[in-house]
Formats: sequence, structure tokens, C-alpha cells
Amino acid sequence: MKWFRRGKNASPADNGPTEVGRSARGRRSPGSRRFFSAVLLFSALAALTRPGRSLARALARRLDAHVEPFSEPGSVSYARVFAPILGHLYRRVAEDVALDLSARGRSRHATILDLGCGPGDLVVAISQRLRDARIVGLDLSPSMLLWASRHATTDGRLRFIVADAASLPFGDASVDLIVSTLSLHHWPEPADVFAEIARVLRPGGVALIYDLGLLTFGPAEMAEIATGAGLEPAEIGRERLDGGLVTRFFIRFTLEG
Repeated sequence: MKWFRRGKNASPADNGPTEVGRSARGRRSPGSRRFFSAVLLFSALAALTRPGRSLARALARRLDAHVEPFSEPGSVSYARVFAPILGHLYRRVAEDVALDLSARGRSRHATILDLGCGPGDLVVAISQRLRDARIVGLDLSPSMLLWASRHATTDGRLRFIVADAASLPFGDASVDLIVSTLSLHHWPEPADVFAEIARVLRPGGVALIYDLGLLTFGPAEMAEIATGAGLEPAEIGRERLDGGLVTRFFIRFTLEG
């Protein structure tokens, strides 16, 4: 991701709606249209051919690098268009997080990390269910975190940082739960990220990684990723979500601390 350049379009920290914000409500931006088209293309490739999954991921990374949908003004389109569409998924994930921590006896004062937090909607949904948890949203896009920072609290219970998931700024065994949505297929070196996840998870903690089934890694690919991360392939669980129309398209990967 490139650091965005400040220009005529105001950031979400400014008072009042921006020109980009007003136009986004009336029509889709070119970046939004390109992103929608790319999603349809990736889905078709992944659905029709097995090699298509690898090609779709490569195209998704190319889109990140060149179209920059997660840099301003593309982040405006994501925050205003995509995030609301994914609201049902975020609610489902937040429920999963709360139930999992409760089952582990860790629902009070838990430390939670959201990898690829985007505009922070999932962080907010989790905080509404776990009132005393400390939740950190991490993203590589400074522009996206301008949107997320609106939800930050002065007591540090909710905070957002720019960082790389492959080099987490956390100590060993310091996090109770790690969650991620729609980020895995964008990781250039997923084995490095899973190695970092395993490092920072506390014993008895868990990582819940949600990704779009059409774009994510297959079982054989995940086995190679696990081996590259210094894990046994069986340590990364895989299951398809049930529930509503949106959630049925997603796969959940789990890794125990």
C-alpha cells in the first residue's frame, strides 16, 4: 500500500462530509467499479478452475498494489459501500469471538487483535459484546485507519495501529484471541503471518481467520503454509461457515495457542 497524498479530498477526521463522501452516496467511484468488476472476475476464475484460485489471488494482490482500493479515495468506497454489506459477517464473527472466549474462560479482560481491521467495524462489533476487552485493530493502510480511528477510545480499550501482520509489534504469548476477515488471501507471505500468530498467542488462546472461500487457499496449499510457519498441517483447522447468504461463502481457519 502507498501512503496516500493529502489533496482536495478531506479525511474522515475533518468536520462535515467530504466531496468524495457526497459523490459516493450518489454514484460509485471508478475505483469502486473496478473493485466490483475484479471481485466478479476472481470469483469466476476460482469457481471454474482449480488453477484459477492461484491466479485469482495473484490478481487480487496486483489490484492491491496498482488499483489501491484501500487507499484514499478508495478507502471511502470501502468504508461506505463494502463495510455495510459485510455487516452480517461482522456480527457473526463478533458472536463467534465472544462465544469462543467464554468457552475458554477468557471473556473478561481479554486482549484481542484484529488483523486487517479496515475501517474498524468488526472491532466495534466485538467491543459491544465484550465490554472490558482490550481490542487492537491492525492494518497496513494508513488511509483505512483514518476511518478506524473514529472508534478509538481515550482509555486505550480500542486502539488502531499501522503495522505488518508478518511482523507483529507484540510480545510472545501476549494475545488471547486473533481474528481476521477477508485478509488472508492478500497476505504475500501467509506462512510468515501464521508464524507470528503462533508466536503472540497465549497458551489456550486461539486465532479465527475468515476468508472468502472462492479466493482463499485450498487444503494442500494450507498444509504447505503450515509447514512453512513451523506448524503441523493439522494444527490449522478449516471449516465452511453456515448461516446466512453472505456467511456461506466464507471459510474459517483456526489455530490454537
